Amino acid sequence: MNNVDNFPKKDNYTPVQGEKTIWSVGGGKGGIGKSIATANIGCALARMGKEVILVDADLGGANLHTYFGIKYPSRGLEDFLKGRIPTLEEAAIETPLKGLRLICGGGEFLGIANPAYAQKQKLISHIKRLGADYIIVDLGAGSSYNVLDFFALSNEGIVVLVPEPAAIQNAYVFLKSFVYRRLARLFSENQDISGMIKEATDSRSPDSVKTFSDLCERIAAKDREAASSAIAEIKRYRPKLLLNMAASKDDLKVVEAFKGACNTFLSLETRFIGVLYSRTSIKSAARKMRPFMLDNEAKEAHRDMEEVVSGLLESAEKKEDAKGPEEKKDAGKAHVDDAGQDVFGFNENVSHSGTLFHVQTEVQGGSAPQVETIVYHGGRIFFSKRTLWDEISKNGDGNVKEFAIRQHRAAIAAIRMDKITIKV
Repeated sequence: MNNVDNFPKKDNYTPVQGEKTIWSVGGGKGGIGKSIATANIGCALARMGKEVILVDADLGGANLHTYFGIKYPSRGLEDFLKGRIPTLEEAAIETPLKGLRLICGGGEFLGIANPAYAQKQKLISHIKRLGADYIIVDLGAGSSYNVLDFFALSNEGIVVLVPEPAAIQNAYVFLKSFVYRRLARLFSENQDISGMIKEATDSRSPDSVKTFSDLCERIAAKDREAASSAIAEIKRYRPKLLLNMAASKDDLKVVEAFKGACNTFLSLETRFIGVLYSRTSIKSAARKMRPFMLDNEAKEAHRDMEEVVSGLLESAEKKEDAKGPEEKKDAGKAHVDDAGQDVFGFNENVSHSGTLFHVQTEVQGGSAPQVETIVYHGGRIFFSKRTLWDEISKNGDGNVKEFAIRQHRAAIAAIRMDKITIKV
């Protein structure tokens, strides 16, 4: 094993070629099993013959290495951030499982918990350049900017839920903070909009809002294009939900309630990938300092995790199938739907009979492209219509943009013809 102090000090290398998948694992609250989930998802993928790198990004409170029986890692993030090794890839150490490597976090490096902006950006850049089929990033507790920015590494990060009120609340606050962090970054150079977002997210401000839709209405009244950009930014993300420590199938009700809250208040579509039940074999493996996927006594937990990984891979395959040719070549470009159209939308305020409505129409990509129109008033949904691309093409409407315009105008016409009204 190389001595880290002997590596030349340079910071350039050729990015690894080929497709890779990055998943960040968060959830807001500590003690909900993020590290255990990360370790065992990595093991399950490696046992399938995949090349996997786990990154412990719990800066200042790293413990992922302990689940692999490693008490004192030979190298880790602090060696990279201090410049003792030139690339993050060289911080990776082997685990007992072939194909699975681990980049340990830093616990003794004073200041690593609060890296400078340049350090954080350097770390994010190098995580994206790691060479593996799957890169799984274990996040720390809380909703700090650092945690949220690492969660943004993936458009489909994993949120760990446990069926306990405080944990559910923390998970919701985590995603809410993430949504508004993305908007703050998006409009960082637009003082008017960024100021509006700041006031809207201050619960003590008279200009605070209850939902993302409320905020978009407010932005649209000032700048429709900015509102469309805000919607497009948030629609990029489809967080995955993993229920951990469930006692029984009754706890699955928590997931549906959480999904509903995210959709209603944050306009986030989430995807449930599976459940890990509370089992003594999981606790026993943790006490032995090993992932339960490497413990032959944890067969039931193995089946739970296999279903979770199946859900993860199914979601990734659907996302890949939904990409247009150009998007597959360059994931940094704007999303393209199956009809070859850029994702776009329309936002319009409509005043009728003394009532102000907000009409929002979007063309959404994904595994099932669709045109969705929603009519809001005061943050509440009073009408919604969703048309799948299959229905559009079957009816001979080949141009999705023209169809979206017609559906948008039809909703406005329905308002003006008193077909959509506010019932007191």
